[in-house]
Amino acid sequence: MEISIKNYIEEKIPELSGRLYPVFTTDLDNVSVTYTFTPISGGHVKQSQLELKIIHGDYDVCKEYEEKIKALLDMEEDQPFVVYGDVRFYSSLAGGGTIFNDGCQMFEDTLYFIIDWRKRNE
Repeated sequence: MEISIKNYIEEKIPELSGRLYPVFTTDLDNVSVTYTFTPISGGHVKQSQLELKIIHGDYDVCKEYEEKIKALLDMEEDQPFVVYGDVRFYSSLAGGGTIFNDGCQMFEDTLYFIIDWRKRNE
């Protein structure tokens, strides 16, 4: 599921292709997005939390990518599940915020999504 959703983001926002990294990144030359999936519940339709952290030295660049990601993943209640790769999923924005990381001198714009998903063949 994680790889399918990562690939979906990279396909729909091509400028992020090759810029999404699991958990952390050391590539700070351009915009980077780190991702972490946390399971919430199991069953037929599983639920996971996706944390995306947009990292860049320019606050406005972070906000531009935030809007692109929200437009893609913050789905309306009446939208059908997305079918991509080996999963069907529905996601909605659950929170987030922006901080300035003094260590790397970069902004970190964090978004949290709740993803309801299941394998396509289930």
